[in-house]
Amino acid sequence: MRINNAFKVLLSFFVVSVLSACSGQGVKEEKPEETVFKVPVETTALKIGSISNTYNTTAVLEARAESRVVNKVTGMIDSILVEEGMFVNKGDVLAEIDSENYLLELERTTIDLESVEAEFARSQPVDGRQLIAIKDFEKLEFQVKTRKNQQKVAAIQVRDSKVRAPISGVIAQRMVKEGNMTPNTGAEMFMIVALDTLQGLVYLPESEINNVHVGQEAFLEFPSTAAAIPARVSLISPIIDTDSGTFKVTLSVNNDDYQLKPGMFARVSLTLDVHNNAQLVPLKSITTTDTDSSLFVVRDNKAARVMVKTGYEQDGYVEILTPLNLEEPIITIGQQSLKEDSEVRIIGQQGESDGAQTDTDQKVDSDVSRDTTAAVN
Repeated sequence: MRINNAFKVLLSFFVVSVLSACSGQGVKEEKPEETVFKVPVETTALKIGSISNTYNTTAVLEARAESRVVNKVTGMIDSILVEEGMFVNKGDVLAEIDSENYLLELERTTIDLESVEAEFARSQPVDGRQLIAIKDFEKLEFQVKTRKNQQKVAAIQVRDSKVRAPISGVIAQRMVKEGNMTPNTGAEMFMIVALDTLQGLVYLPESEINNVHVGQEAFLEFPSTAAAIPARVSLISPIIDTDSGTFKVTLSVNNDDYQLKPGMFARVSLTLDVHNNAQLVPLKSITTTDTDSSLFVVRDNKAARVMVKTGYEQDGYVEILTPLNLEEPIITIGQQSLKEDSEVRIIGQQGESDGAQTDTDQKVDSDVSRDTTAAVN
């Protein structure tokens, strides 16, 4: 009986030892896999297109032709025939000044001229004989010329009593009223501006003087207009201002519909040069220091820094003069966190979400397998 009990104890010890050995062999410790962090980035493809060297500045429109109409004779203003905003042609009557005195003066000078001419005609030589002294004859000849000039002056005064437009344009301002006396000659009565062609003056740096030529196109933007208005370079000053280092360029603007007005403030875009078939990348993809410029591309799923030389900039894009590989995506967002050969993950790339789901499924499967083995053992 004592032997049976001892045998049972030994048998129990043997079973426990066997189970412990099996348990130690069945469950293996798994070392955690090392995870490589991939920097999320956004990319774009290298673009081939045209880019312009555009100079942006401002200008104030002014009339290419304007006239301040003044009175050449004095007197009471009998009538005013135009108002502000009216279009007038060159030679149209704007106002009439009382001309009675000037008509009387014209009549008097005409009578004096006729009298002297009659006397001069009677004094002409007959059959080669001089009827009066040569001295008196020459005096009469001089008086005829003088009376003719006096008559012309009187006729001009009568003409000037009707104030006429010296140019075609729009009445911008009226300074006089009917029934008032003109204070003196040379007083401003009207202001006329020619609105069909306006001009704007811009000042460009000396470095651009060889890039500007007559006929070059520019565009003007105004707060009151939705679309940009085209303009042309009409004049280029040959003089460089020594104080500012700039030269003056005159832009002509066609304004046949009178949509624009003198004094309007414009933002000017002047295209100086165009490069076709240029390599273009978003400006935000460029990292610039004091000495150089660079960008990152994706090469074999890693970030690669490329030193580049840039050209023109326009509408958020910059020209790259250094040859680039069309097959390598340009990193536009996330490059601040990158180093050379950093592992990258392109956001939005096809298969990215599937890969993330597969990694999760593998982790779950591993956990399930580990729990199942432990349960069986």
